[in-house]
Amino acid sequence: MAADLQIEVVEPWYRNGWPWFLFGVPAVSVVVGISLYIIANYWNVDSLVAGDYSKDGRGVAVLIDKQKTAESLGLSAQATVSGTQVSVKLGALHEKDLPPTLRLAIVHPTQDRFDQQVLLQKGEADVYSGQVMPLHDSRWQFQLEDESRTWRMLGNANIPTETVVSIKPFQPGRISQAESQ
Repeated sequence: MAADLQIEVVEPWYRNGWPWFLFGVPAVSVVVGISLYIIANYWNVDSLVAGDYSKDGRGVAVLIDKQKTAESLGLSAQATVSGTQVSVKLGALHEKDLPPTLRLAIVHPTQDRFDQQVLLQKGEADVYSGQVMPLHDSRWQFQLEDESRTWRMLGNANIPTETVVSIKPFQPGRISQAESQ
């Protein structure tokens, strides 16, 4: 009489789901880690972070001095943006303080690839003008300096709703009457 023999068929390990699950979790982690490394190093996602922030901090005092110089000269400006044309009406206490050329930096607050530098030439009635690339709808900062960079003034505008930008020396610790009301 034949004994009842049970034959157990053992499947190879790769036909079972548990080994694939246990190997898959670390494999997916490695792929995600490599992807994040590539994004962080090659796509320049963190362009707002300054590499040498201590050097930037030391430069703040220099910027404040430039703005105080602009204030002492009695400078104020009004920029008008129209398509690809920008014009700046500059005023000063003394006519001799108006330079022949100005540097205008139009800075996007978050994406430095849209920043522009424009050299403005003096025309009639103390109006400086130059060409810019079209500005897309956003908030922009306008930084105005003389060519030798001895003074500096700042202004902000939401383009295209504001086409006239008031550019004045920054006065730390002061609140203008318009802001206080």
